Amino acid sequence: MSKVTKTPKRIKPSIKFDAVNPSQFMKYRLPYSCEECSHFASDHAVCTLGYDTKWHLKEFQKKSYELSGRMALCRFHEID
Repeated sequence: MSKVTKTPKRIKPSIKFDAVNPSQFMKYRLPYSCEECSHFASDHAVCTLGYDTKWHLKEFQKKSYELSGRMALCRFHEID
C-alpha cells in the first residue's frame, strides 16, 4: 500500500490588493502611494508609522495596477 503525500499549502501574501475601477482611476485623483502620504519620510523612504513601504511605493503600485487591475491601498493613508 503506497503512502499518499500531501502537497504543502500555498503561501499567500499578507498584503491585500484591492480592485480599482479603471474609469474611476482615470476620472478621480486617487492618492494611492506612499509618496503622497503625510506619514512618508521621503529622505529615508520609510513610513513614520513603521509599515513596510515596498508594496505602496508609486512605481510598484503603477506596475501592479497595469498587470492585474489591483493595488495595495494603505489603510492609514493621510494627505494634507
